[in-house]
Amino acid sequence: MKENLNLPHGVRQRTLNPIHDTRGSLMEAYRAEWFQEEMSNFPAIQWNVSISRLGTFRGFHVHDDHYDLLYVLSGQLHLGLQDMRPWSPTYELATLTKLDANDHVLICIPPGVAHGFWFEIETTHIYGLTNYWSSAQELICRWDDIDVKVAWPFITPQYVSDKDFNAGTFKQMQLSLLERLQPPTI
Repeated sequence: MKENLNLPHGVRQRTLNPIHDTRGSLMEAYRAEWFQEEMSNFPAIQWNVSISRLGTFRGFHVHDDHYDLLYVLSGQLHLGLQDMRPWSPTYELATLTKLDANDHVLICIPPGVAHGFWFEIETTHIYGLTNYWSSAQELICRWDDIDVKVAWPFITPQYVSDKDFNAGTFKQMQLSLLERLQPPTI
């Protein structure tokens, strides 16, 4: 799969292809072989469905132990990404991408790439994990920390969890991540 140069190293996107007929459509949403290079030892083992109201923000968080696979079923979300891996060729790269259900795009986010979601309309998305979710494994910081370089399209979200609102700093999150995450061996 070709890498998008506007995304942090290791983040992959794949356009999905619905097959339409008189009954509606059918679309493969995920095949392990699509991300075999990245996730050969880590197949998706948990899938979650998230419904977010307009004005909702989720994140900004990073994982050291799993990949996230993200697909928008209805609506759209703004996906903020920031590479936190000092050994990565895109270290510190931050991007904001709008994902729309009509575009049929599957995103694969590797460990060490922080991410958050903002919803300007009600949206349903699913996400797969290559390790079971645990709040103990999730590292978070506030979306508006000075070291978060994502150019969010809002100042203060309308809906945000207490956990996200009261999260620590990006620097704290970075230090905790580096204690857990090891660079790849060559």
